[in-house]
Amino acid sequence: MATRSLAVLKFGSSVLTDAGAIPSVVQELSRHLSSHDHIVAVVSAFRDRTDALENAALALCRRPRPDALAFYMGLGEMDAAGELTLGLQDAGIDAALRMPWDVSLVSTGSPLSAVPVMVSRRAFLDVFREHRVVVFPGFLGRGRDGKPHVLGRGGSDLTAIFLAAELEADRCLLLKSAPGIFEWDPAREGRSPRRYSRISWEDAARLGDGVLSPAHVEYARSRSVTIEVMAPGTSRSTTVGPGTSEFDPAGELEQTKGGRRE
Repeated sequence: MATRSLAVLKFGSSVLTDAGAIPSVVQELSRHLSSHDHIVAVVSAFRDRTDALENAALALCRRPRPDALAFYMGLGEMDAAGELTLGLQDAGIDAALRMPWDVSLVSTGSPLSAVPVMVSRRAFLDVFREHRVVVFPGFLGRGRDGKPHVLGRGGSDLTAIFLAAELEADRCLLLKSAPGIFEWDPAREGRSPRRYSRISWEDAARLGDGVLSPAHVEYARSRSVTIEVMAPGTSRSTTVGPGTSEFDPAGELEQTKGGRRE
């Protein structure tokens, strides 16, 4: 890729909780712009927005066509992406909003659980000639027939990993509420778990559905994408990639709520 340094940052709904979280997300993006020339900011819908949209759709139509339901469920990501773009522009950060159809993103499979397979790198390069940040809604896909798709629950993670692979990004960061991945859910009562400073793709997949979906971890492994899971405003993270797993030598986590994938 013809950029000096490119990072893909994904903001989940545990971070991008509602419109009130926009200023803190703008601040986090500004922090990462100090070390990267360009950023693709992939956003989830605001917290609980996707469930609300699905329920509203089913109240309107008991048996909607999958492509129509996919479009309706994806409105939350479009809304969050638009609000973040406006927040960045208001802060003086040179950001542009792009949708899947703007960059020729193609997905295959079920309209409600699709997998992205193609995107135009040239489209992103063209935007980066004039803008430092591209805001992109996660979770959304588009079939070869042009019909709307969504990538399944937690699909914004998949969007970020896919774009990191296709754009040959230097980093793929998933911003969540917990500063990394732990040996068990920190919200459980009892002894605090240790945080992994790094964890292999294989071990991360064996942890099951938690911060990361095993299917998304396996996809990252298949594309040789190293992921960093971290919370905003901190340098602590867990690297998910090749090699052996290691715990943070600093010891156990103190009073931090567990993150869930979103």
